[in-house]
Amino acid sequence: MYYGADYYPEHWPEDRWATDAAMMKAAGLNIVRMAEFAWAKMEPEEGEFDFSWLDRAIDTLAAQGIKSVLGTPTATPPKWLHDKYPDIYPVDEQGRVFGFGVRQQYCKNNVTFREYTRRIITAMAGHYKDNPNVVAWQTDNEFCSRCYCDNCRKAFVLWLKRKYKTIDKLNAAWGTVFWSQIYRNFDEVIVPIAYHGDGSLHNHNPGLLLDYYRFNSDSVVDYQDLQLTILRGLVNVPVTHNFMGHYSELDYYDLAHNLDFISWDNYPAYLKSVDGYPEVAMAHETMRGLKDKNFWIMEQQSGPSGWNTLSDTPNPGQLRLWVYQAVAHGADAIVYFRWRACTFGREQYWYGILDHDGIGRRRYQEVAQTGVELQKLEHLLQGSKVSADVAIVKSYDNVWSHSITPHNSQFDYNTLLKKYFDALLRRHICANVISVEQDFSPYKLVLMPAFDLMTEEIRQKCEEYVSGGGSLVVTFRSGTRLWDSRMS
Repeated sequence: MYYGADYYPEHWPEDRWATDAAMMKAAGLNIVRMAEFAWAKMEPEEGEFDFSWLDRAIDTLAAQGIKSVLGTPTATPPKWLHDKYPDIYPVDEQGRVFGFGVRQQYCKNNVTFREYTRRIITAMAGHYKDNPNVVAWQTDNEFCSRCYCDNCRKAFVLWLKRKYKTIDKLNAAWGTVFWSQIYRNFDEVIVPIAYHGDGSLHNHNPGLLLDYYRFNSDSVVDYQDLQLTILRGLVNVPVTHNFMGHYSELDYYDLAHNLDFISWDNYPAYLKSVDGYPEVAMAHETMRGLKDKNFWIMEQQSGPSGWNTLSDTPNPGQLRLWVYQAVAHGADAIVYFRWRACTFGREQYWYGILDHDGIGRRRYQEVAQTGVELQKLEHLLQGSKVSADVAIVKSYDNVWSHSITPHNSQFDYNTLLKKYFDALLRRHICANVISVEQDFSPYKLVLMPAFDLMTEEIRQKCEEYVSGGGSLVVTFRSGTRLWDSRMS
């Protein structure tokens, strides 16, 4: 079993690296993730690549038996790239252009940025393709956010042409005759920027919004596929992405499809679950359900966390408890975030296994204790599988539909799913979280709360499941809309 930490050697003097590696080994750590935010360090000037520092870090860790996962560094493009091509910056839903200094300040549909993505990943993967100490890759970091720039508008038009073929079919699906919104051709279609000064998108046509959310998700999947194509042409190790549990602006089933395995970033205190467990448990099950197989934790909370303010501090024994919860739900690897709290930058309050001074205290000892225990249990955990008789269906299309037309200001689809999961869990009933496209037959009970959007194929699937002896629970709001968001 892999057990490790996210490590940023570029943040520390090089003469400290060997000390860190030795302390990791002493704590039972055998893997690190590195380099996912280091584009400017690896390509300080356009076309001038420097991997020597990362080579030395990998070698230093390998000397202690510690393997490496490398992240493609596209989440933080360098300043020189933005200065040369300012149209790379994305535009938010209120029409505001992002500035430099955050993360993912790029448009995934920008042709120029996609070309520079090819260049850095080709150079990086080509350099490390034969390195035996690099055992996996991670694409980007925590894909998120929607863009509304002109690059996206052009890509959206192409997406709509592929889907609808004719503008008449689009007008019929969206009901654009309402409020005189009829489009004469695809090039007239807008991106749904917020208006009326209230920051709300929801005055727009629901069909337009739903398709734009689907388009945005497909754009992220396509951008990741670009990275996967490059990596798989050069390396022979598995590729993953670090998902975010309950995050729902992307269709995680689609994003997961072409990956070798799923990993995700688990911060129980950020889920307000320091003294509880159901929400984290459901996040584990959601991540495992993306490919119906075990997963990694790529960022496991290791201390109080925060950017401007701190989360609660984990109690003694809580880090160990969270690890065992993850393992019980199918985690094959635990990678803590982070090895050491950084002394500068936005995440000064995001504590690691070590404090800012690099000294191992209570948290380090707890991590080491857990590592020893996991080594003893490895023969039982290896190849284990979580089984359940109950499944809860989560649909990202329905997440978006409900967010556009929630019916009641207090209603939230994800919250409703969590309540059902919580009720089952507190009765010691394990429930898988699955896609509506997955097979229902292994389950005695399937829950589809508020499954708003419906197709004839899904309806027939549900009827066949019930006819075959399965029990299906549906609730209010189920089947009230067609897949294009029109009322049924």
